[in-house]
Amino acid sequence: MRLTSYLDIALRKFGNTVRIKRGGRTEVCKAFVQPLRRRHRLYINDRYIPAGYFDNRYLLYIGSSSHPLDTGMMIRCENADYTVVTAEEFSAHDENVYVWAILMPVTKAKEGFYDNCG
Repeated sequence: MRLTSYLDIALRKFGNTVRIKRGGRTEVCKAFVQPLRRRHRLYINDRYIPAGYFDNRYLLYIGSSSHPLDTGMMIRCENADYTVVTAEEFSAHDENVYVWAILMPVTKAKEGFYDNCG
């Protein structure tokens, strides 16, 4: 059995349903999506995050290699929209096994909320 087959079984059984916007279409698949909690230095969008700092806004995504991701793509999971900050494929034994990515929530400005400059 291929490595991707084992991951696909786990994703189907335990993964979150996600919707990936690719071009003009939406792909529905399963992926593991969880808060990104790193205890060492991490650079997201070239911004330094101090060691031991937790920023629960970012999420870690692990999904099937049959649904590759690119920076800037939009993903919907659990009624929230996210942008792919960075994504890479993990390969082993000459096959792409999974895609991991860091997701950032899409923030929308509230209508009528403006800085009063004077």
